[in-house]
Amino acid sequence: MSDPVLPPLGTPEEFHQMLVDLANEFAPRRFAIGEEYGDRIDGGILVWGLAFPDRALLCGDQQVSAGRFATAESALRLLSRTGRRLRLIWIDARPVDTRV
Repeated sequence: MSDPVLPPLGTPEEFHQMLVDLANEFAPRRFAIGEEYGDRIDGGILVWGLAFPDRALLCGDQQVSAGRFATAESALRLLSRTGRRLRLIWIDARPVDTRV
């Protein structure tokens, strides 16, 4: 017996909008870990990141580096152990929970 053929979900435009809505609802939050040089003499971005509900991914743009951490905050704690003056910078606002 073969699997039943499922009908398409809506029109091509409606299906595309469904995917857009999913992407917006489940998009990771962007963040950066910035570094302070001297006593606020200068600064730069050490790494960029994406925060998912269960992990955070890092990528550096000055060198080939990447990392996976439990949270953005845990990445900051680990990277700060080097003695560098680092700050966590959230680029995207925390999503608003619209569930009732």
